Amino acid sequence: MSHEVLQPPAPKRPEEQFGFNENERLFWRVSDQRFHSILSDEKTIIHKVHESSNMFGEFLFVTTSRPGEQERIAMTFYGLGYHDERERWITQEWFWYQTDSTSKMLEDQMNKEEATEILKKRSERIQTYTQEDTQTQRGKIFEILADLTDDDGAMAEMEDLESLDAWIIEIDGHVPPEEPSPTGENLLDEASREKLPALYSQEEKGLDALAQVKFFTLDSNWTWYASEFDGEDIFFGLVSGFEVEYGYFSLKELQEARGPMGLEIERDVHFEPQSLKELAEWHRQQHQE
Repeated sequence: MSHEVLQPPAPKRPEEQFGFNENERLFWRVSDQRFHSILSDEKTIIHKVHESSNMFGEFLFVTTSRPGEQERIAMTFYGLGYHDERERWITQEWFWYQTDSTSKMLEDQMNKEEATEILKKRSERIQTYTQEDTQTQRGKIFEILADLTDDDGAMAEMEDLESLDAWIIEIDGHVPPEEPSPTGENLLDEASREKLPALYSQEEKGLDALAQVKFFTLDSNWTWYASEFDGEDIFFGLVSGFEVEYGYFSLKELQEARGPMGLEIERDVHFEPQSLKELAEWHRQQHQE
Protein backbone atom coordinates (compact mmCIF):
# COMPACT_ATOMS: atom_id res chain seq x y z
CA MET A 1 0.00 0.00 0.00
CA SER A 2 1.54 3.29 -1.10
CA HIS A 3 1.28 6.52 0.81
CA GLU A 4 0.80 9.79 -1.04
CA VAL A 5 3.36 12.45 -0.10
CA LEU A 6 1.70 15.83 0.31
CA GLN A 7 3.77 18.81 -0.79
CA PRO A 8 3.64 21.91 1.44
CA PRO A 9 1.84 24.85 -0.18
CA ALA A 10 4.03 27.36 -1.99
CA PRO A 11 4.73 30.49 0.07
CA LYS A 12 2.64 33.50 -0.82
CA ARG A 13 4.28 36.27 -2.80
CA PRO A 14 4.46 39.73 -1.13
CA GLU A 15 1.68 41.18 -3.30
CA GLU A 16 -0.54 38.23 -2.37
CA GLN A 17 -0.06 39.08 1.30
CA PHE A 18 -1.66 42.45 0.50
CA GLY A 19 -4.55 40.74 -1.31
CA PHE A 20 -3.79 42.25 -4.72
CA ASN A 21 -5.85 40.69 -7.51
CA GLU A 22 -4.49 39.72 -10.93
CA ASN A 23 -5.07 43.14 -12.52
CA GLU A 24 -3.53 44.94 -9.57
CA ARG A 25 -0.43 42.79 -9.84
CA LEU A 26 -0.28 43.05 -13.64
CA PHE A 27 -0.60 46.86 -13.82
CA TRP A 28 1.30 47.63 -10.57
CA ARG A 29 -1.50 49.80 -9.19
CA VAL A 30 -4.72 49.70 -7.20
CA SER A 31 -7.81 51.90 -7.32
CA ASP A 32 -8.21 54.72 -4.82
CA GLN A 33 -11.04 52.79 -3.15
CA ARG A 34 -8.90 49.64 -2.78
CA PHE A 35 -6.01 51.73 -1.49
CA HIS A 36 -8.14 53.19 1.30
CA SER A 37 -9.55 49.77 2.16
CA ILE A 38 -5.98 48.45 2.50
CA LEU A 39 -5.06 51.36 4.79
CA SER A 40 -8.13 50.87 6.98
CA ASP A 41 -7.59 47.12 7.33
CA GLU A 42 -6.62 46.24 10.91
CA LYS A 43 -3.69 44.17 9.61
CA THR A 44 -2.14 47.21 7.88
CA ILE A 45 0.32 49.44 9.70
CA ILE A 46 1.17 52.85 8.21
CA HIS A 47 4.83 53.76 8.73
CA LYS A 48 5.31 56.97 6.75
CA VAL A 49 3.38 59.45 4.59
CA HIS A 50 5.42 62.10 2.80
CA GLU A 51 5.71 64.12 -0.39
CA SER A 52 8.68 63.18 -2.54
CA SER A 53 9.79 62.76 -6.14
CA ASN A 54 10.81 59.89 -8.37
CA MET A 55 11.76 59.79 -12.05
CA PHE A 56 8.11 60.23 -13.07
CA GLY A 57 7.14 63.26 -10.97
CA GLU A 58 6.26 64.46 -7.47
CA PHE A 59 3.76 62.37 -5.50
CA LEU A 60 2.53 61.51 -2.04
CA PHE A 61 4.28 58.32 -0.87
CA VAL A 62 2.62 56.04 1.71
CA THR A 63 4.72 53.24 3.22
CA THR A 64 2.77 50.40 4.86
CA SER A 65 3.29 46.85 6.07
CA ARG A 66 1.23 43.73 6.73
CA PRO A 67 2.13 40.42 8.38
CA GLY A 68 3.80 37.85 6.12
CA GLU A 69 4.44 34.18 6.69
CA GLN A 70 7.78 34.80 8.42
CA GLU A 71 8.12 38.59 8.73
CA ARG A 72 6.19 41.74 7.93
CA ILE A 73 5.86 42.64 4.24
CA ALA A 74 6.31 46.33 3.40
CA MET A 75 4.69 48.08 0.43
CA THR A 76 4.92 51.70 -0.65
CA PHE A 77 2.11 53.32 -2.62
CA TYR A 78 2.40 56.61 -4.50
CA GLY A 79 -0.25 58.84 -6.05
CA LEU A 80 -1.93 62.27 -5.76
CA GLY A 81 0.68 63.77 -8.07
CA TYR A 82 1.37 64.65 -11.71
CA HIS A 83 2.93 61.86 -13.78
CA ASP A 84 5.27 63.63 -16.23
CA GLU A 85 5.36 60.79 -18.76
CA ARG A 86 1.67 59.84 -18.65
CA GLU A 87 0.96 63.61 -18.73
CA ARG A 88 -1.91 63.43 -16.28
CA TRP A 89 -2.72 63.69 -12.59
CA ILE A 90 -2.78 60.43 -10.64
CA THR A 91 -5.78 60.81 -8.33
CA GLN A 92 -8.01 57.77 -8.75
CA GLU A 93 -5.31 55.12 -8.44
CA TRP A 94 -2.13 54.35 -6.52
CA PHE A 95 1.00 52.72 -7.91
CA TRP A 96 2.77 50.27 -5.61
CA TYR A 97 6.18 48.66 -5.14
CA GLN A 98 7.68 46.42 -2.48
CA THR A 99 9.85 48.14 0.13
CA ASP A 100 12.65 46.67 2.23
CA SER A 101 11.18 46.12 5.69
CA THR A 102 14.11 47.24 7.84
CA SER A 103 13.80 47.23 11.62
CA LYS A 104 14.18 51.04 11.66
CA MET A 105 11.31 51.46 9.22
CA LEU A 106 9.07 49.05 11.11
CA GLU A 107 9.68 50.91 14.38
CA ASP A 108 8.13 54.08 12.94
CA GLN A 109 4.34 53.94 12.98
CA MET A 110 1.77 56.59 12.13
CA ASN A 111 -1.73 57.08 13.48
CA LYS A 112 -4.22 56.23 10.73
CA GLU A 113 -6.31 59.33 11.42
CA GLU A 114 -3.22 61.51 11.01
CA ALA A 115 -2.33 59.75 7.75
CA THR A 116 -5.88 60.19 6.44
CA GLU A 117 -5.73 63.91 7.23
CA ILE A 118 -2.47 64.29 5.25
CA LEU A 119 -4.08 62.48 2.29
CA LYS A 120 -7.12 64.77 2.51
CA LYS A 121 -5.03 67.96 2.57
CA ARG A 122 -2.91 66.83 -0.38
CA SER A 123 -6.03 65.99 -2.37
CA GLU A 124 -7.57 69.38 -1.62
CA ARG A 125 -4.36 71.20 -2.53
CA ILE A 126 -4.11 69.71 -6.03
CA GLN A 127 -7.85 69.58 -6.77
CA THR A 128 -7.83 72.78 -8.85
CA TYR A 129 -5.21 71.42 -11.25
CA THR A 130 -6.60 67.91 -11.61
CA GLN A 131 -9.58 69.19 -13.58
CA GLU A 132 -7.37 70.18 -16.52
CA ASP A 133 -6.91 67.80 -19.45
CA THR A 134 -3.13 67.91 -19.93
CA GLN A 135 -2.57 64.62 -21.76
CA THR A 136 -1.29 64.94 -25.34
CA GLN A 137 -1.09 62.21 -27.97
CA ARG A 138 2.39 61.42 -26.70
CA GLY A 139 1.12 60.88 -23.17
CA LYS A 140 -1.64 58.58 -24.40
CA ILE A 141 0.85 56.47 -26.37
CA PHE A 142 3.17 56.30 -23.36
CA GLU A 143 0.29 55.10 -21.21
CA ILE A 144 -0.62 52.36 -23.68
CA LEU A 145 2.99 51.15 -23.76
CA ALA A 146 3.27 51.37 -19.97
CA ASP A 147 0.16 49.25 -19.48
CA LEU A 148 1.56 46.65 -21.87
CA THR A 149 4.92 46.51 -20.06
CA ASP A 150 5.62 48.99 -17.24
CA ASP A 151 6.65 52.63 -16.91
CA ASP A 152 10.37 51.88 -17.26
CA GLY A 153 9.78 49.79 -20.38
CA ALA A 154 7.56 52.49 -21.86
CA MET A 155 10.26 55.12 -21.36
CA ALA A 156 12.76 52.99 -23.30
CA GLU A 157 10.23 52.45 -26.11
CA MET A 158 9.40 56.16 -26.30
CA GLU A 159 13.08 57.08 -26.55
CA ASP A 160 13.40 54.77 -29.55
CA LEU A 161 10.25 56.11 -31.18
CA GLU A 162 11.06 59.77 -30.59
CA SER A 163 14.40 59.38 -32.35
CA LEU A 164 12.41 59.15 -35.56
CA ASP A 165 11.41 62.61 -36.76
CA ALA A 166 8.87 61.14 -39.14
CA TRP A 167 7.06 59.47 -36.26
CA ILE A 168 6.81 62.74 -34.33
CA ILE A 169 5.46 64.55 -37.39
CA GLU A 170 2.86 61.84 -37.96
CA ILE A 171 1.64 61.96 -34.35
CA ASP A 172 1.65 65.69 -33.61
CA GLY A 173 1.65 67.16 -37.11
CA HIS A 174 4.74 69.16 -36.28
CA VAL A 175 7.97 68.98 -34.32
CA PRO A 176 7.33 70.83 -31.06
CA PRO A 177 10.07 73.17 -29.82
CA GLU A 178 12.08 71.77 -26.96
CA GLU A 179 11.51 73.47 -23.62
CA PRO A 180 14.73 74.39 -21.83
CA SER A 181 15.57 72.18 -18.87
CA PRO A 182 14.84 73.95 -15.52
CA THR A 183 18.49 73.60 -14.47
CA GLY A 184 21.78 75.46 -14.98
CA GLU A 185 21.34 78.74 -16.85
CA ASN A 186 17.60 78.08 -17.07
CA LEU A 187 17.22 77.38 -13.34
CA LEU A 188 15.37 80.69 -12.95
CA ASP A 189 13.35 81.49 -16.08
CA GLU A 190 11.75 84.84 -16.95
CA ALA A 191 8.30 83.77 -15.77
CA SER A 192 9.69 82.85 -12.35
CA ARG A 193 11.65 86.10 -12.13
CA GLU A 194 8.49 88.09 -12.77
CA LYS A 195 6.64 86.28 -9.97
CA LEU A 196 9.27 87.07 -7.32
CA PRO A 197 8.82 90.33 -5.34
CA ALA A 198 11.84 92.55 -4.74
CA LEU A 199 14.17 91.76 -1.85
CA TYR A 200 12.89 93.17 1.51
CA SER A 201 9.50 94.09 -0.02
CA GLN A 202 7.64 91.37 1.92
CA GLU A 203 9.00 92.10 5.39
CA GLU A 204 5.66 93.31 6.76
CA LYS A 205 4.05 89.99 5.82
CA GLY A 206 6.58 88.04 7.82
CA LEU A 207 6.14 84.27 7.57
CA ASP A 208 2.82 84.76 5.77
CA ALA A 209 4.78 85.81 2.68
CA LEU A 210 4.37 83.37 -0.18
CA ALA A 211 7.19 81.26 -1.56
CA GLN A 212 6.90 81.70 -5.33
CA VAL A 213 9.63 79.36 -6.61
CA LYS A 214 10.90 75.98 -5.40
CA PHE A 215 14.29 74.40 -6.13
CA PHE A 216 15.25 70.81 -5.25
CA THR A 217 17.63 67.95 -5.97
CA LEU A 218 16.56 64.42 -6.89
CA ASP A 219 19.55 62.85 -5.13
CA SER A 220 19.21 64.51 -1.71
CA ASN A 221 16.56 65.94 0.61
CA TRP A 222 17.64 69.59 0.21
CA THR A 223 14.93 72.03 -0.90
CA TRP A 224 14.98 75.81 -1.36
CA TYR A 225 11.91 78.10 -1.50
CA ALA A 226 12.28 81.69 -2.74
CA SER A 227 9.88 84.42 -1.65
CA GLU A 228 11.99 87.46 -2.68
CA PHE A 229 14.77 88.16 -5.19
CA ASP A 230 17.15 91.08 -5.71
CA GLY A 231 16.88 90.67 -9.49
CA GLU A 232 20.45 89.46 -9.89
CA ASP A 233 21.65 86.76 -7.48
CA ILE A 234 20.25 86.82 -3.92
CA PHE A 235 17.02 85.15 -2.78
CA PHE A 236 15.30 85.26 0.57
CA GLY A 237 13.14 82.35 1.66
CA LEU A 238 13.17 78.95 3.33
CA VAL A 239 15.86 76.26 3.15
CA SER A 240 15.23 72.67 4.22
CA GLY A 241 18.44 70.65 4.51
CA PHE A 242 20.13 69.50 7.68
CA GLU A 243 17.85 72.00 9.40
CA VAL A 244 14.76 73.99 8.39
CA GLU A 245 15.56 77.69 8.48
CA TYR A 246 14.78 81.06 6.90
CA GLY A 247 17.54 83.03 5.21
CA TYR A 248 19.34 84.16 2.09
CA PHE A 249 20.76 81.96 -0.66
CA SER A 250 22.42 82.56 -4.02
CA LEU A 251 21.21 81.78 -7.55
CA LYS A 252 24.81 81.41 -8.73
CA GLU A 253 25.56 78.84 -6.03
CA LEU A 254 22.42 76.86 -6.89
CA GLN A 255 23.42 76.83 -10.56
CA GLU A 256 26.88 75.50 -9.74
CA ALA A 257 25.95 73.05 -6.97
CA ARG A 258 25.63 69.30 -7.52
CA GLY A 259 24.00 66.65 -5.36
CA PRO A 260 25.83 63.60 -3.96
CA MET A 261 25.20 61.70 -7.22
CA GLY A 262 26.28 64.64 -9.38
CA LEU A 263 22.75 65.76 -10.31
CA GLU A 264 22.00 69.43 -10.89
CA ILE A 265 19.54 71.42 -8.80
CA GLU A 266 16.19 71.81 -10.58
CA ARG A 267 13.26 74.20 -10.46
CA ASP A 268 9.92 72.55 -9.63
CA VAL A 269 7.80 73.51 -12.65
CA HIS A 270 4.59 72.32 -10.90
CA PHE A 271 5.08 74.23 -7.64
CA GLU A 272 2.24 76.49 -6.53
CA PRO A 273 2.84 79.39 -4.10
CA GLN A 274 2.55 78.56 -0.39
CA SER A 275 3.30 80.55 2.75
CA LEU A 276 6.77 80.21 4.28
CA LYS A 277 5.14 79.33 7.60
CA GLU A 278 3.13 76.44 6.11
CA LEU A 279 6.17 75.03 4.30
CA ALA A 280 8.38 75.30 7.39
CA GLU A 281 5.84 73.43 9.52
CA TRP A 282 5.56 70.64 6.94
CA HIS A 283 9.33 70.20 6.56
CA ARG A 284 9.93 70.26 10.34
CA GLN A 285 7.36 67.52 10.71
CA GLN A 286 9.20 65.47 8.05
CA HIS A 287 12.51 66.00 9.89
CA GLN A 288 11.00 64.73 13.13
CA GLU A 289 9.80 61.57 11.40
